[in-house]
Amino acid sequence: MEISEFQLRKLRNYLNNEIGFYIDDSKMQNIYKRKVVKLLKDKNYTDFEEFFKDLILKKSSILKQDLINVFMVNETYFFREKYQFDTLINYVLPELDLLRPKNEVINILCAPVSTGEEIYSIAIMLMEEGNLINKRDFMLLGIDIDSDAINKAKEGVYSERSVHKLPDEIKEKYFIKTGNKYRVKDFLKKAVNFKIVNIMDKYQMKKLGMFDVIFSRNMLIYFDEKSKREVIATFYSIMKEGGYLFLGHAERVPSDIVLFKSLKLGESFVYKKVANS
Repeated sequence: MEISEFQLRKLRNYLNNEIGFYIDDSKMQNIYKRKVVKLLKDKNYTDFEEFFKDLILKKSSILKQDLINVFMVNETYFFREKYQFDTLINYVLPELDLLRPKNEVINILCAPVSTGEEIYSIAIMLMEEGNLINKRDFMLLGIDIDSDAINKAKEGVYSERSVHKLPDEIKEKYFIKTGNKYRVKDFLKKAVNFKIVNIMDKYQMKKLGMFDVIFSRNMLIYFDEKSKREVIATFYSIMKEGGYLFLGHAERVPSDIVLFKSLKLGESFVYKKVANS
C-alpha cells in the first residue's frame, strides 16, 4: 500500500489538532510512514482515504486510540534524571508539608506517565525517605493518552534496561525477578494510580482534580508552540497555590508566560505557580 506525502501531512495535522503532537515531514516519511501502513493492514484497510474517513467520522472508537499508540514515544526507565526526584523529596515536598493542612492529601501527577517508571520511582523515593508518608497521605496519579503504555504500567513488569539505574537493594525490596523480567511488588503497585487521558482535553484534565506537583518531562518537546502554551495553561489551572511543575532538562516555560516562576532547587530547575494578582 502506498501513502502519499499529502496524505501523511493530513494525518500529521489531524494528530496535531487532536493531541497537540507535531511531527515534521522528514520523520513522518522516514519513521512513521511504515508504522501507519502496518496499522492500516492490521485493520484490514486497503485504501488510506477510507481509513481517514472512518477516523474523522469516528466510526470506530478503537481506531483513533490505535493510531495514537503508533505515534507515542515511550522511552523511559526508573530513576531517570534522578536529581529531579531528589529535589522533589528534599526541597519541594518538605515545603509543601509545612504549607498544607496536616489532614490534606498531597497530590502528585505525572503527565504523561508512559509505561509507569516515573510514578513508581516517585513512590519508591517517598517510601525510602519514610518520614513524609508517615506524617500524611499522598496520591500519585499517572496519565497518558497511549492505552498500551497505561496497560503496561498497570501490569508493572519491566525489562533489565528499565531497572538498570536502580541499586540492587532497591530492586530486591520493590521487585520480584522472574527470568530477565522485574515485576513490581503489590504494595508498590497499590501506591499509584493510572488513567488514560488526553492532556489536550481541558475537560478531562480538570476532572482529575487539583495537584500540588506535576511532572511533565520530555513531552513539550514534541508539541508545537500553540499546543505547548495550552498545556502549560492547563497545568496552571489544575495546580494548587504554591504548587510545582517539573519539566524535562531540555524544556522551558516560555519567558513571556508569567504563570510560573523558575527556581533552582538542588540540582534542578523547577517552576513554581505564581499566585493570581
